[in-house]
Amino acid sequence: EAVRLLNSLQTNAAVIQKIREQRENLAIQNIPATQRFLGRVGISLEDLDKLSVIHVAGTKGKGSTCAFIESILREHGYRTGFYSSPHLVAVRERIRINGQPIQKENFVQHFWEVYNSLLAKKENEDDMPAYFKFLTVLAFKVFLREEVDVAVIEVGIGGEYDCTNVIRKPVVCGITTLDLDHTSILGSTIESIAWHKSGIMKCGVPAFTAAQQPSSALAVLLERAKEKESELYVVPPLEAYGWGARPLLLGLAGSVQYNNASLALQLSHYWINSQTTENGISVLKPSSANIEDDHRIASPFTLDDEEVCGLRSVVWPGRSQIMTCGPLTFFIDGAHTAASMHACVDWFTKSSSLALPEDNNVYRVLVFNSTGDRDPETLLQILAACSFDLAVFTTNLATMSMSASSDQTNFTISQDQMHLRCERQRNSWIKLIRDLQKQKNNLKNLPSTDSELSTRNNFEVLDDMTLSQNLPASDVPSIIFPCINDALLWLSCGRCESLQGELIVPPAFPPPQYLQKASQIQVLVTGSLHLVGGVLSIIDPGLSCANHIRTVRSKPPSLTDIVRSSYAKSSPPSAP
Repeated sequence: EAVRLLNSLQTNAAVIQKIREQRENLAIQNIPATQRFLGRVGISLEDLDKLSVIHVAGTKGKGSTCAFIESILREHGYRTGFYSSPHLVAVRERIRINGQPIQKENFVQHFWEVYNSLLAKKENEDDMPAYFKFLTVLAFKVFLREEVDVAVIEVGIGGEYDCTNVIRKPVVCGITTLDLDHTSILGSTIESIAWHKSGIMKCGVPAFTAAQQPSSALAVLLERAKEKESELYVVPPLEAYGWGARPLLLGLAGSVQYNNASLALQLSHYWINSQTTENGISVLKPSSANIEDDHRIASPFTLDDEEVCGLRSVVWPGRSQIMTCGPLTFFIDGAHTAASMHACVDWFTKSSSLALPEDNNVYRVLVFNSTGDRDPETLLQILAACSFDLAVFTTNLATMSMSASSDQTNFTISQDQMHLRCERQRNSWIKLIRDLQKQKNNLKNLPSTDSELSTRNNFEVLDDMTLSQNLPASDVPSIIFPCINDALLWLSCGRCESLQGELIVPPAFPPPQYLQKASQIQVLVTGSLHLVGGVLSIIDPGLSCANHIRTVRSKPPSLTDIVRSSYAKSSPPSAP
């Protein structure tokens, strides 16, 4: 019932279109509205100031960076709160205490407290917070009630007008790698996006940003830092830190995570230093910095065991993740921008080549969906380099029978719109692969036989037709499914014990023989975190892959700590 009511706060597709048309006016109202709703549940801005916050914005790697930060601080023994979005399987994943999604009973209790308070004080029928704003209010309520030592807060969209930016006094801010995304809301240029993301900077609060930012984006970040009187630091390479004899190992795969891990180290290191007190006064010990091209480069430092372990043991599902289910090996990554898709393809290419069966009998499948205002053609063009045997396009619906109380219910887009989007993406894929094949043939300078001319003419006819009937294309094998469960059942060919049952909608054609006989079916799932969540809800509904158990305890106190502790116990209160 709680999830059903929460889902009722989602903005429907028609309203979202109006919001995009009036984005500037509505965006400016976002933070005051959040402040108003917080007040209705008994949280003042002064109460919010009591939270010790690490605030993180950015386009790529926000969640991964926050997960690294949370893991490091938990390894140091701190009680952590972590607010992120979107969720993959259950909405409770968005609000974590000590690395684990809030317990179901606690979620229900806090939900009703917040919901009933807001309901009782609403001034009109529309005076309730939208889905994300409600969860933001709920997260702050939980973190204050749970008395967390630190709250790691991931921005939703943008930064300047994001409702998480109601935070006035974060300890430190971070900005991950920037790229074009949510352009209908944040603008179509990297400079505009950088302006929005840097909106979380605060006067007197240091900010750290990832290395290798686009030069024009970095220029905006520097200008905004100056405007907001915040010191901005660019983080150093991960290899530059003092690892000692310990190997550089990360719990998240892919070279792109090196940037995220370095940013997480700087943010967590600064936060830990901020907690050091002498005579009740906070003593900040930021790393020194080198000045290079008008910006500061944060200095690397020698890593503690907790930091090394936190980086190694971090768990963040749906990002560069590999799971097996019978003959299917799933390569799961929620990449949804051009740069992140390049990183995804690099990871998949390397990882899939290391997972080959002895007989090399592999069938390679792409499962794809792209949402929002993103450009699927750009993403598909990058994916074309992987030489898939088959492309599967599906909506982000886990099943066709999802109820209003499902954690994955989405009212922001209709089923007809989802299916039309799949048709367009499949159409783009077929044309893309055919164009690439024509380019290869032209390079070969092969003479055109009558048979080839006939085939090319057929291709031209097919290029002009709408493939809404999901007709099989023998030259570019691809298929559309109305839901993820049907797609996975069809791909498994009955060979996976955990994927059994009947397809709700009959497929356009049966599974190819090569698919049925393959020793291994390599399935890359990408394009959308919502798609990733739907797949995980079927192959790992309990998100067992997300269980994070601390591998080491906090290191024992140093001799100095022991002396200070003994002195404090044996000395009178007035002693220096």
